[in-house]
Amino acid sequence: RSAITVEQELIYQQATTDLSERKTQKEEAILLFNANSQALYSVPGTLSIDLDKTGFKLNVSIERSGSHGIGNMKIFCYDLMLVQLWAKKTTTPVYLMHDSILFADVDERQKALALELAASESEKKGFQYICTMNSDSIPTNDLSKNFDLDRYVRLKLTDATEDGSLLGIRF
Repeated sequence: RSAITVEQELIYQQATTDLSERKTQKEEAILLFNANSQALYSVPGTLSIDLDKTGFKLNVSIERSGSHGIGNMKIFCYDLMLVQLWAKKTTTPVYLMHDSILFADVDERQKALALELAASESEKKGFQYICTMNSDSIPTNDLSKNFDLDRYVRLKLTDATEDGSLLGIRF
């Protein structure tokens, strides 16, 4: 038991040192998350990265949290922050992919802002954003007038014809 306690304390001290040494990266991650959430909700959200005896603790919050849609946008903002950081550090292709379920229950306005933010950031930072979305859930009326969604659409699938299926599979 004593050996385990000593080992846990050593691991905690190493993690504390590591977190302290990565202060700049931690602050950058927090700023990116806050900027991403502010782009969607006009007020910044909060990302906290802390450490206790049981390990690292990440917490994200956005004002008016509680709805399933805002919870999904927390995931969007966090994922976007990660790919923004990765895009700076690697020469290999970096991409972020979201399925349409992430946008389920999300307000149309936030859905449009998220798509525009992903498009803008992917162009600026050099990563690819891939999103699958049913055509009836695309927030066409809430997209900015100067945002040309068709410019970003690479594939449209439909069950109306055989060639509209993915890999020739029809459901």
